[in-house]
Amino acid sequence: MIKRNMLLASAMFCTIAAFAGTEMSVYQGSDVSVRVVNPEAKMKFGGGKITFGEEEFTTSKVDSIVLKHYVSVAFDGDKVTVSNPFDSVDVKVDGTTVEINSEFVGREIKYRFTGKSTNGNVIFSSKYKSEFELDGLDLTSTGVNPPIYVLTKKNTEVRLIGKNALKNSANDTVGATMRARGQFEFKGDGSLDVTSVVGHGIQSSDYVEVKNGKITVNAASDGIHVNDYYLQSGGEVTVNCNADGVDVGEGYAEINGGSLTVKSDAVDARGIRCTFEEGKENNASININGGKVDIQLSGDGARGLKADSTVKVDGGDVLIVLSGKAYDDGTEYNYPCGIKADKTITVESGNVVVICQSTAASSRCAQADLSIDFNGGVTTLYQNSVGRVSGAKKTNVVKSDGNLTVKKVGNLYVFSDPEEIKSYNVTAVVVGDHECDFDYDSNGYDIDDYIMVVPENWESYEKYVK
Repeated sequence: MIKRNMLLASAMFCTIAAFAGTEMSVYQGSDVSVRVVNPEAKMKFGGGKITFGEEEFTTSKVDSIVLKHYVSVAFDGDKVTVSNPFDSVDVKVDGTTVEINSEFVGREIKYRFTGKSTNGNVIFSSKYKSEFELDGLDLTSTGVNPPIYVLTKKNTEVRLIGKNALKNSANDTVGATMRARGQFEFKGDGSLDVTSVVGHGIQSSDYVEVKNGKITVNAASDGIHVNDYYLQSGGEVTVNCNADGVDVGEGYAEINGGSLTVKSDAVDARGIRCTFEEGKENNASININGGKVDIQLSGDGARGLKADSTVKVDGGDVLIVLSGKAYDDGTEYNYPCGIKADKTITVESGNVVVICQSTAASSRCAQADLSIDFNGGVTTLYQNSVGRVSGAKKTNVVKSDGNLTVKKVGNLYVFSDPEEIKSYNVTAVVVGDHECDFDYDSNGYDIDDYIMVVPENWESYEKYVK
């Protein structure tokens, strides 16, 4: 780090050249004014100014300049160029396979990957957390390993710059195009396209967190497959898959911002699925507190949000569209459902829309084993199917072994054909302090007088109804 007093002392006559494998950041206050990677121009001091290429700074306003070394790996067809300033980082290149093993501890090292190869991959291990910078990386692997395979159980921060693409092959035996035994954290203002010919798109044995960036996954199996949890606070994630969009094996999913779009035509697909670890049943929950979630599933038995514990929405916009029907797998019927929780479903705020198409015979918009509570926000459940799969149960809008509770009129809108289906397959429907009769009550009102049919914003969703 070059601090202000050193800058002032050298401003009259000094010239500094940065070396390859160096990132330079100029700070004015707490913010980075400019970050330059592998600069070719020299930094010049003179006349109270610091110039670097086309950038110019007043010396007295610059707090510090930070020079940070990194490992650079550049793919170019069947060639790989490596710049490695660290003795404790071993980089081996065999054709277009790059193996990196870091013994460095104490601070994270940045690894910058660029270029294109139709037969390349990176196998990485480290004793300490690391940062990957993908800057225009286009990597396809034709072997048994995926393009990016992180063997370490430490955290890997992935910064996206520009357009990046990863693709595995039918020979892949690892099971994912981007695989880590530790954690992946995505950030940056670039994009990443992940294609899996076999297996999942992105897989972590721990968790995946998305802070920023545009990530598109086209997967032969799950789009994003994790063990502990999936967390999203920003960015744009789009998944087209042949199984689950986001599958959390032993934990929870939480979305606080950004957007998540899932499309699948697979049988039994889940937009977001959370299952529990033995003895930690309460952990398998789905929490949506902001952002936008758009799930569209056309396969039989599919479910938009499926949690072994609870589903809670407290902000954001959620759209779920189902068009598949129930089916018999040989042991039981699997029923399509927009939101399914083995415990409770709760909506505190936000906008939730679930649409079951006319083809979704024996489907449910929402189902919970314990109770369903609409305490705030606006939820619209639109059941457009009156069909019933032979041998299966009837189509419902809401199904629960407990009560359906609506805090006030306007929190829930339900559309269905009550003459053809049993809309409310629940113990009781309570709106405010009033328990609704399924037929006319003593005041001459029926349930539709308490639960509205069409919300004000329905026009923007009508296009999804078929």
